[in-house]
Amino acid sequence: MPSQWDTEVDVVVLGSGAAGLTAALTAAVRGATVAVYEKAATVGGTSAVSGGIAWIPAHDRADEPLPVDDAMDYLRAQSHGAMDEALVRTFVETGPAMLDFVEAHSGVRFAVADGFPDYKPELPGGRPRGGRSLGPAAVDLATLGPWRDRITAFPADWSNVGFDAETRARLKATIGDEAVEPCVAGAALIAGLLRGVLDRGVTPATGARAVELLAEPSKSSEPSGSSGARAITGVRISTAAGEFRVRARNGVVLATGGFEWDEGLVQTYLRGPMRGAVSPPGNTGDGLRMAMAHGAELGTMSEAWWVPVVRIPGDTIDGKPRSRSVRLERTRPRSIMVNRAGKRFANEAGEYNSMAGAFHYLHPAHGYVNDPAWMVFDSVHLQRYGFLGVEPGGAVPDWFNESASPAALAAKTGIDPDGLTATVAQWNGYVAAGADPDFGRGSSAYDGYWGDQDADTLAGKTLGPLTTAPYYAVPVTVGAMGTKGGPRTDHDGRVRHVDGSVIPGLFAAGNAMAGVTGRAYGGAGGTIGPAMVWGFRAGHTAATGKSPDC
Repeated sequence: MPSQWDTEVDVVVLGSGAAGLTAALTAAVRGATVAVYEKAATVGGTSAVSGGIAWIPAHDRADEPLPVDDAMDYLRAQSHGAMDEALVRTFVETGPAMLDFVEAHSGVRFAVADGFPDYKPELPGGRPRGGRSLGPAAVDLATLGPWRDRITAFPADWSNVGFDAETRARLKATIGDEAVEPCVAGAALIAGLLRGVLDRGVTPATGARAVELLAEPSKSSEPSGSSGARAITGVRISTAAGEFRVRARNGVVLATGGFEWDEGLVQTYLRGPMRGAVSPPGNTGDGLRMAMAHGAELGTMSEAWWVPVVRIPGDTIDGKPRSRSVRLERTRPRSIMVNRAGKRFANEAGEYNSMAGAFHYLHPAHGYVNDPAWMVFDSVHLQRYGFLGVEPGGAVPDWFNESASPAALAAKTGIDPDGLTATVAQWNGYVAAGADPDFGRGSSAYDGYWGDQDADTLAGKTLGPLTTAPYYAVPVTVGAMGTKGGPRTDHDGRVRHVDGSVIPGLFAAGNAMAGVTGRAYGGAGGTIGPAMVWGFRAGHTAATGKSPDC
């Protein structure tokens, strides 16, 4: 047990994304003294470079009722038995209280994302017309004073976590060489939360990495059952200036993100290939390792928030290869995805998370037959929509593999020429008939959301022939926005010990905890919604010792 502390507060929050800032805000409003430590030089984590949308499946702000039971049916249908029913119900029922609390005590103002369908809207309880995804209103960065330039951001180009393209198309945001004021999407969510935290005298410490949870024997009054788990009483922090120890009188909240940037953890735990993360490189499993050292029970370790990605030759971030998620390019007409045999293997316009199943298909003799794959498109697509940051009429890079015919394209890329030629011909026939009988592309409300908005029909938003030379192919593989495995928690974010009891003084939220929805990804904001709900519950419980009244 440490004999001396360098500083002490009631609640320590590790991480400054949506989960961490919501926990810090809640604990501070409930009367606790709070310290926030962020290992990066800026605040916001993955949340800051996301769309900033929170998926809250049962609330009263939509144009139609969103009952709790419908939300449960929908998540149950998606998760295929791999979710904790009690915790999912806690998430669903707590969502509205979290929204009200955050709006009442921060600069965040939520609005329903009009017409944004659930990701699997045709399932029982799904919402084809949307209503469950809520985005933050724009925030004026000037209100943050010296913190205005300290929110995590990727370079202002065509893709962040797949949301720069979205914000340009949906929010009409202007992307330039300097910060946009007012800011939108994930930056707006973090800016609003940060404003609330700063207003309560909580100043995040950046460049401060948590390296060890400190513990002592638990007291009998703690909710530890018969466990021999030691109570977490503080944390050791490492900075450029040295290390120090912080006592947490009431608890430590792990909100350090996932482990997608740690190659060893990825290889050990994830269910299949994960070729590149689209999140900031700081997500290396710090919280996971610290919790494991104290006997935390783990859950959903094989799962991630999967997404198709491209890797541009020579493209790096913080000295590491950069991956970029793709959505518009594979959804709009006149493009398809094929494997090395030249065959389609998925609904290209479908939601990104479920697409991992196709990339992870493991043939007993031929390995992962759909990884890597290729996005194939023709010149009409390129000239009409642009592609991966190349504007219509712009210079075409060599890695687009420009070719005069599908056969020539196959020869240049190594795709089977007979397979690709046959697939293109078959695809063109499907387009002429107005339907995709193989994978149902163009049949779901979600399929058309990112498609050609000038088309008259749902199918027309995403179906289009490949008929006009030159043809192009870009490699695409499977990556992740983040992992969703970590320590299991109870309904208030208390971390569970492997013996089933609670580790006193330790909480987790966001991608640092086991994802409560299992394999399900309800809709846009399906990561941030649960993260903020558990940040809210963990912050409240750490500050007060009891569950929030909601």
